[in-house]
Amino acid sequence: MSSLRGGEGRHSAPGDTRLLISRKCELTLVERRLVRERVIRVTLAGFGLEGFRYQGGDQRCTLLIPWPEEEAWRYMVPMITDPWSAASQWGFAAALTRPLRRRLTVSGFRADALEIDFDILLHGESPLSAWAEGAALGTTVDVIDNGRRYHVAADTRWQLLIADEAGAPAALAVAAETPSAVPTTLYVPSTVSAAGANGFADHVTVVSVPTRGEQSASGTAFAARVLADRLPRIPDLVGIAGERSFTHTLVRRLRQAGVSRNAIHAGNYWKRQ
Repeated sequence: MSSLRGGEGRHSAPGDTRLLISRKCELTLVERRLVRERVIRVTLAGFGLEGFRYQGGDQRCTLLIPWPEEEAWRYMVPMITDPWSAASQWGFAAALTRPLRRRLTVSGFRADALEIDFDILLHGESPLSAWAEGAALGTTVDVIDNGRRYHVAADTRWQLLIADEAGAPAALAVAAETPSAVPTTLYVPSTVSAAGANGFADHVTVVSVPTRGEQSASGTAFAARVLADRLPRIPDLVGIAGERSFTHTLVRRLRQAGVSRNAIHAGNYWKRQ
């Protein structure tokens, strides 16, 4: 899950330098496996992970992946008859020499083996999906550590976490590490809860929201389901993670319901075309 970062506000300890981590290293793709429907877990390894500080929670990394070849070739041949168009197309071609940036939540880290895991939601013909499914084992990729941005204060009276399948890794990690004194309600798709999101302590209440395949990514039905439950009170802290229209819909609806802007933290993981 991009992380539950402060897109709509921040909730972190003053002077916490962990929020500004940026460290790049080259890693090798060593394993991929299907962990649930439409979700692939990729494992990267390498000496670049020596000294990596695993912070848990919504800690994110940016993967620098190449453009899919078929996408790159769409821009490689300029139109000779139109010099202005040709110039812009060569500009596109130059841009294609730079890798795409995709943010993902760290799903696991093993310091002894120098391995790190990321769960990737397969969503259509996206470059990240194509890379996750098609990149050969042994492929190298640059990874930037973005650190952890979402922190739960011990005096939080009620926390609300909402995530679609793309943002689920971040929301699940945050819920698992939330202090037992902080009541938390976690809304996740039924596919996620069925895969093991119900093993939390008593202070975390998991609400399973039915999904309708790709349609659930729009956020409209999901938001309606969340807000159909009468909120017992206005939450002190809200973490939302998922596809961009999903997070935007929920932020708007929660603001309309009276939730403070500073209480809402939204993290985007991909953009629905």
